[in-house]
Amino acid sequence: MNTVTSPCTYAPLSQVLQRYLEASVSLCAISEATERIALNFRHSAYLTKRAGPHPLEIHLFREHPNQAWQIATMTSFAFPYEDSEQLEVELYFNFNHQWFYQPDIKRCDLNQPQVIELFHSWQNALTNTFHQQSFDYFAATAIK
Repeated sequence: MNTVTSPCTYAPLSQVLQRYLEASVSLCAISEATERIALNFRHSAYLTKRAGPHPLEIHLFREHPNQAWQIATMTSFAFPYEDSEQLEVELYFNFNHQWFYQPDIKRCDLNQPQVIELFHSWQNALTNTFHQQSFDYFAATAIK
């Protein structure tokens, strides 16, 4: 089953983004026994020219092969400064533990109006990125 859902009722996944993630999962050769996977999306120009969409990693889990995949975390990465050589976490939505992290505000409760509004805005931008086919690299990895 390739259905993807968000376990967070107050920050639901848009249907369009849900379809993009389901299509991504369907491209993967996932054994039935796999319970956790990481989806990685990249735009090569961001790493070399710092232009384009930021790298994204999404962790999914399921309790049983017949159940839908649920989003555990969604993380975007960025170079924090112009002269930075290493990517760092830019936004981190942890749906399993209901918290959010952004470097300038640190960790806070996910169920806050400002965080929910940010999530909706971010997922709209992410949906546009998928729609424009801006990511040129995709990988899925089973997580032990």
